[in-house]
Amino acid sequence: MQHDNKQPISGQIPKEDRIKVGAIAEATNEKLHKTDMTGTRGTTAQADQSNVREIIKEWPLLSKEVAETMMKFYGVPNTITPTQITWYYNGPWKRTVVYKDGYPHDFPEPHTDMLEQTINYHVPAEKVGELAKLEGSMFVDRTKGEVMVHCDNEGANTISMNVMHDIVEDRLTAETGREKIKEQITKFLKGETAPYAEEFLFELPEKEQWDTDNPVVDDKELLKDIKAKKKSMNLDDKKLV
Repeated sequence: MQHDNKQPISGQIPKEDRIKVGAIAEATNEKLHKTDMTGTRGTTAQADQSNVREIIKEWPLLSKEVAETMMKFYGVPNTITPTQITWYYNGPWKRTVVYKDGYPHDFPEPHTDMLEQTINYHVPAEKVGELAKLEGSMFVDRTKGEVMVHCDNEGANTISMNVMHDIVEDRLTAETGREKIKEQITKFLKGETAPYAEEFLFELPEKEQWDTDNPVVDDKELLKDIKAKKKSMNLDDKKLV
């Protein structure tokens, strides 16, 4: 099937394939709801250290420096590609990624974002807009129950997470939160005491913080087709999670 690379492929996917994926996705959803997972899906495999060294030796200086720092404290990453290295459940973080390529960011001072770190955290819907005004490098994924932030060092990411929590708890606004980030990153970089940069000032949840929302699709014919496909595929006998 010829594909126009300027458009998504979705319109070319046959109905039968759409129903099949929908059936598997619904069955997987049911399994996940019953698992009460607490992070066990993070891989425990480790990359080969010599391969990591070989890859990052050609990286830009900043990415190489940050990768070396992360390995010094968190050990060999779990996965590597030519463009990123990843740790799962390293220290307090659900996920840490160092990217080869960075992006310019001028708040709170000019730097390059290439260290991405994620925690499990539920952000109420009414707080997402306020966090969007805090800074452009913070992202809330309500469905996954994650908050992710990227900067050039872990201290800055920790500051952002602590300020995020203060905003959710109504102790700060986006405006006052930006002032707190400015204050704490200045102290941190000068080697002064900076509590917001040194540890999380709140308890991280032990379990996943999924926000699964509520079903709204009520087309009886569609739901019947998905149910029939689930039954015909014997999905209970297949590995879904």
